[in-house]
Amino acid sequence: MQSIQRAGFRGLLPLALALSLVASAAAQQQRTENDAPTPEQQARIEAVLRERGFVRWKEIEREDDGRSWEVDDAYTADGRRFDLRLSADDLREIARHPEN
Repeated sequence: MQSIQRAGFRGLLPLALALSLVASAAAQQQRTENDAPTPEQQARIEAVLRERGFVRWKEIEREDDGRSWEVDDAYTADGRRFDLRLSADDLREIARHPEN
């Protein structure tokens, strides 16, 4: 009887592992989707970027547990490229790193 129970438990192990991997992938997907700004946030951030002289950028994503936005490859009109970090609440510039 013990060998049947052991065999049953061993049969559940691969299933448990597979479910764990699926849950982990789903959590990562959710985190990635939650890192992107909503359409309203995107519009607000883009307006601020344009006010500061940026004409295009690659990606905007949430960082630091939601306390800031990271803007990758933000270009000025003269072609200079920067990575930016903006405060999530008031969009003030926290950091600017040249990428050229």
